[in-house]
Amino acid sequence: MADQLDAQTVQVGPHAWVRADFGLFAPGPSPSSEELVAWFDPKDPRWKAVAVGVGGRSAAWFLQLRDLRAVLRHYRRGGWAAKLVRSSYVWTGLSKTRAFEEFELLSLMHRAGLPVPQPIAARVQKRGLLYEAALLTVRIPEAQPLARVTDPALWAQAGREIARMHAFGVWHADLNVYNILVDAENRIWLIDFDRSRHSPVNDGLRAENLSRLLRSVRKVLPQQEHLSWPALNRAYQNAWVGFNEHME
Repeated sequence: MADQLDAQTVQVGPHAWVRADFGLFAPGPSPSSEELVAWFDPKDPRWKAVAVGVGGRSAAWFLQLRDLRAVLRHYRRGGWAAKLVRSSYVWTGLSKTRAFEEFELLSLMHRAGLPVPQPIAARVQKRGLLYEAALLTVRIPEAQPLARVTDPALWAQAGREIARMHAFGVWHADLNVYNILVDAENRIWLIDFDRSRHSPVNDGLRAENLSRLLRSVRKVLPQQEHLSWPALNRAYQNAWVGFNEHME
């Protein structure tokens, strides 16, 4: 077994670490360091990986890990930076890597009952002054992005969940119609918390999140700006007032 840095973090190579929720695999055996490393390789035929077809710039796959249906995401840059360094980031410490930070935030939100995917594991590979990273989360079954939903009632439900996220103190770095999912039971889920923050969310940050989401609506499905967006925005504002009254 590899050296453990704490209850969840295992060193799996000279400059490689995996942080995992080992409780997900109880009462079965804990994964070996070799298995942990292999989990993050979508080319491994054991996982039957299938590329995710919609949303985001990140490389992502659906796969099967033991009894878990999972989503694997390799971190990728966007914009002009991607032309220089596609998948590497500047090393400032293990706990500050994007994968470990997102793992911790998702763990916190999941324990609090917020509608986010449960994190399985995060991997970091350090290469000199840079690092590469990946994240595994439990797959939300039969989910589709809000971009494919036209029912105003579901958009309103999404607005309430966004308000709940803000009331919990989380600002989403990339809130768009592909990072809001609706499952087969019409429940709303929020995904992709890379670079997001857990701290008090002031009015400016709340407005920025909603403005980013509205830009996404206008870009991807502009007709919904007048059909479903008002329901989302109204439900968000009403829920936010309710959360504030409860906190007072």
